[in-house]
Amino acid sequence: MDIGILFLIIASIIGIGFLGNYVFQKVKVPDILFLLLLGVLLGPILGIFERELFVQITPYISALALLMILFDGGINLKVDKVIGEVPRGTLLAVIGFILSTAAVSIISFVFFEELNMIKSLLLGSIVGGVSSAIVIPVVSRLKEFGKSPRLILDIESVITDPLCIIVALVLIDIISGGAGMGSLTGRGITSVISTFSVSIVTGFVAGIVWLNVLRYIRGEDFHYMMTISFLFFIYATTQMFGGHGAVASFVSGIVLGNAKKMSDMLGLKKKYFGLTEKTKEFQSQISFFVKTFFFVILGILITFENPVLFLYGGILSIVIILTRYIAVQLISIKSGFKSMEKWVMVFMSPRGLAAAVLASAPAIEYGIPGTEIFPEIVFSVILGTSVVTTLGTLYLENKMEGYQEDGNRKVEEVGFKGE
Repeated sequence: MDIGILFLIIASIIGIGFLGNYVFQKVKVPDILFLLLLGVLLGPILGIFERELFVQITPYISALALLMILFDGGINLKVDKVIGEVPRGTLLAVIGFILSTAAVSIISFVFFEELNMIKSLLLGSIVGGVSSAIVIPVVSRLKEFGKSPRLILDIESVITDPLCIIVALVLIDIISGGAGMGSLTGRGITSVISTFSVSIVTGFVAGIVWLNVLRYIRGEDFHYMMTISFLFFIYATTQMFGGHGAVASFVSGIVLGNAKKMSDMLGLKKKYFGLTEKTKEFQSQISFFVKTFFFVILGILITFENPVLFLYGGILSIVIILTRYIAVQLISIKSGFKSMEKWVMVFMSPRGLAAAVLASAPAIEYGIPGTEIFPEIVFSVILGTSVVTTLGTLYLENKMEGYQEDGNRKVEEVGFKGE
């Protein structure tokens, strides 16, 4: 391919990513829909990009995307809010994830002969969490939506990306070790605990070390690039010690995103500042770049050899919405939420970047047999749940506006009669 054409395509992808984000901000149609369809257009339909090329580089891009997703999630996860302020958000994240994962796992185990129970659980965990990149911006622009349910959705969406990634990594470790469901007990659990203990301890210590370094380089030019460099160092070091680099980056992100809180918890006398708002903004720019290209790549990796997989993905989208309804009803007990607020929470169930990154990893990066069908299924689930979120939100928004207009009309009529 001519280098000029390649650069033109790259420019077009970034431009469409920006336009998709702009449309998302205005009319709440998720930008990932445009990016996925662009990938399908460039790959399977027009054949501009060969699928085999991206199969080779996907493991490296997946590792980078996981690193950035979890670090970004850690930075934005406010420990005091999650633990103290809104326990319902954490409860919704956990219950929603468990119900969704269980339902998808059972159906997949029954439907596909090539998937045993633990591989079915892996697929369920991959599509088990909602996308914070979609939920938070959409919820922030909803009028007549209570502060409490808004905060619950924000907290849930921040928690579930790391949750589904970490659970998926645990299951991949167990499967890659050649074990089955029996490994979920005994030595399998011990191995998992050991792996994640290394990851958590390494990430926490590295975060504290970097807090000290930031005290001296915070005002220097390009100090955030040094933070990114240190993040890669954390990933590599954790992997060499037998842990998960992505999990360590998540823990380091929590430390850096909660610098003052960590100082108080550890009884440190020094004053820690963590990352500046400017560096957090730069992190969001990097996340946008990674997200844009990864969704396009997922579209390129899609094949249309088995159309039944897309139908199955659509069925799973419906199942996910049903489990979401149950989860919302459970956490809303004695909450005082309005019926409309509950329905908004039900429709806020889109799957996004975490699911996209994990979709191809089991087959391409780890070579797990039977998981070659995951990308098409996850692709369909992302599309299906995003469409449900878009249409459901638009419908409820119009209904809210209708109620507001009726209320204003009644007030005007009462005022007129009073005169």
